[in-house]
Amino acid sequence: MGNTNDEGIVEEDFNVDVDEDNTDWKAEAKKQEGIAKRNATKLAKLKEKAEAEPEKPKPSEGLDYGQKAFLIANGVKGEAENKLVAEYLSSGKTLDEIVDNKHFKNDLKDLREAKAVKDATPANSKRSATSTKSTVDYWLAKGELPPADQQELRRDVVNAKIKKETAESKFTSNPVVS
Repeated sequence: MGNTNDEGIVEEDFNVDVDEDNTDWKAEAKKQEGIAKRNATKLAKLKEKAEAEPEKPKPSEGLDYGQKAFLIANGVKGEAENKLVAEYLSSGKTLDEIVDNKHFKNDLKDLREAKAVKDATPANSKRSATSTKSTVDYWLAKGELPPADQQELRRDVVNAKIKKETAESKFTSNPVVS
């Protein structure tokens, strides 16, 4: 007892025409040729960009050792003087031009004079240039509080007054009993 089905099997003819090809090979070749040209153009542009990018000199963050040696040989020393040179370098001038530039020489002279004045002023004297209105010592000597908008400075002045008062002797230097 098998599974047999004797109902009629219908055979259908499938005719696939492989011989019929409606492709326009000439147009397809031109299309592929255009794609190849576009890709070649894109590749050429990318190569140009890659070659053009390394030509840009990267801005240096500071002076290199060769430049520093050149400046020291020409009498330019110190961090502040090197910053002045860096400002002039940003204008596009070379070190030779900068060292010979009269404006640079004047700026360098002014910078050195300002540094000499600052170094000559004693830091811990009453004539000190650093005793400005933004220091606690200034306000303690004046005996007043700083303006209300400078709250941190006011707090520091009050704390310094409290510390000074607690450090003083509670006994007078002139006793009542003799």
